[in-house]
Amino acid sequence: MATVVNVHGTFVHSAGTADALNINPDAPVQWWQQGSTFEHEVKSYVTGEDGPVDVVPFTWRSQNSEIDRRQAGSALLETLRGLDKKGEPYVVVGHSHGGSVIASALIESVSRRRPLVNLKRWITIGTPFVGMRKERFLFSRLTLTRKVIFVASLMLALMFLFYVMGELFTHGFQARSDRYYTALLFNGVMMTLPILFSYIVFRFFDGRELKGYSGGTVARARTSYAGKWLPISHKNDEAVQGLRMLPGMKLHFFDDGFAASTITKAAVIALPLVYLFAVTSPTIMLGISDFLQTRIYDVQEFVEEDGAATKAREELRNFSGRMREYQEQADQQSGLNPAAAEEARQRAAGARRELREKRRQLEQSFPEFNSVERAQRFKRRFLQRAGQPCEGGRLCGGGHDYALNSKLLFHVVTDELSSAVIDDGVVGGRIGGLLRLLIPVILVPLAFAVIALVMLKVIEYLAQFVSKVLARGLNKLTLAEMKRSTFGNDTEGEIVVGADYGPSWLDPVTWELPADVADRISAHSNAMASQSIAKFREAISTLSYAEGEDARSKLISNYLTWNELVHTSYFEVPEFRKMVALAISQAPGFRPTENLLNDVEYQATVQWVAVLGQPVVIGDTPGIMVADVAPQVLGAPQGQASYQA
Repeated sequence: MATVVNVHGTFVHSAGTADALNINPDAPVQWWQQGSTFEHEVKSYVTGEDGPVDVVPFTWRSQNSEIDRRQAGSALLETLRGLDKKGEPYVVVGHSHGGSVIASALIESVSRRRPLVNLKRWITIGTPFVGMRKERFLFSRLTLTRKVIFVASLMLALMFLFYVMGELFTHGFQARSDRYYTALLFNGVMMTLPILFSYIVFRFFDGRELKGYSGGTVARARTSYAGKWLPISHKNDEAVQGLRMLPGMKLHFFDDGFAASTITKAAVIALPLVYLFAVTSPTIMLGISDFLQTRIYDVQEFVEEDGAATKAREELRNFSGRMREYQEQADQQSGLNPAAAEEARQRAAGARRELREKRRQLEQSFPEFNSVERAQRFKRRFLQRAGQPCEGGRLCGGGHDYALNSKLLFHVVTDELSSAVIDDGVVGGRIGGLLRLLIPVILVPLAFAVIALVMLKVIEYLAQFVSKVLARGLNKLTLAEMKRSTFGNDTEGEIVVGADYGPSWLDPVTWELPADVADRISAHSNAMASQSIAKFREAISTLSYAEGEDARSKLISNYLTWNELVHTSYFEVPEFRKMVALAISQAPGFRPTENLLNDVEYQATVQWVAVLGQPVVIGDTPGIMVADVAPQVLGAPQGQASYQA
């Protein structure tokens, strides 16, 4: 019994589902399924030499995945092997990537040197054959697991190599005995055995898995199957033409300034971040401390050369201590002994007057007194602990004491800023103290505001540059990922180079549909699109009130038949189905029935098939030959893909 095997394409839509093995029983029967119009017409128009034909559907996961297509090809090959064993003729018909599944099965069959001898014809309809090339280096073609094993096997050789390099650096190129070099060579060979073994094993598997790249396999495939191939494609097939144009497509998903505004927002927290960075940076804090110590205070010089001023400073500290003591006594006695409290307050006031007078005398006697006082205060706060100098006479903690670091920065923006603005020799007393208090409150926020604005401008400039770089990188990565996903390339070690009308192991040819049939398919898809648009426009309000993504998806699928595309409309047109049936009937082991021969459009169908490059034979009378209709052949001799019955 002659057999016709139907292979569906990617994303077989049945009421919105893409699972070819889970068909909705309420949905219309698809062309490849049992009970379809195509199956009925094939059985009506085609018969085998020994009886009716059997039409068998082949189902696969139908995902847009190269791995899935190859796995489906292996499964299809087993099905075809079963037909081969029966010694019966058969034809395989594949739509969309169903044709890719067929091609995968065929290339696998010849890679095992067991071509399918009873395959009489394979027909691909609207198939965008994805062209691949393998990565140049074996390592880049390995799976992640194999890469890990490969590197592990390389470790022993690497360790030996580093050992030899260490010997050379340690002892140089000294002359050694022959025994030493013999042992070195022997060890080197032994250490490389694991990586050599891994390379050979992975090379073997690489050759078996990437069988379509072998020159011998390609030659056998051309010999066995090129003459049996009938490709059919509409010139406006969206899937075929879209994938053919995709490699040269340039899309920009990200504008050059897409990230500029987001990055610029970092200016809001830039100043606090700079502060935290400075506080936690030992290098910066030691640098600030050393600068103040040597350039501002010159602490060592004041301590060594102004001993008298230092002693005077100690006297002031004693006066200040007595004043605080009197004040504390007054506070303690205020509730218990008012007379004693008043006496203590008077003594404190007297000590305060003596302190101011003593300070005035010291400032007149020692012009550098204020500088010495500031230097010693700085020394006690930041360079000493418990009266002892810190390590190296530098900032205590070596810049790792974050609390002390924060005190130092606060000292800079208060004491140092006030001293830089106000001359203690010109403005003193209470007015000077008040001014020294107000200066940081006024100037520090203004200074920080100026710094923040400058940082904002710098960040805006950098943000534009960074955004531009990111946009170019992301555009490149996104476009590459979009192309990879669209082509369904999920293999390891292979790169998509494009899509064409035929598989990479055959010379590129195109057999476009006859104009009459192509126009009818276009008219059908246009009519379906018009109906769907009208229905969809009426359903917009319903769609807006639909709750949940699932509800919306189901609602949309109810208004889309998937025949709105040329790519999915082939088998909806009777003339196309009749043309495919006639092409099947001309394969060895098949013949047309009386129903086909007596059909009113039979002569037109013969013309259409002839345009596809297939000679039609009716009994002993040869039909129209390929040369009579000048088919379009790209890069191949005319008539190469024809089959002489």
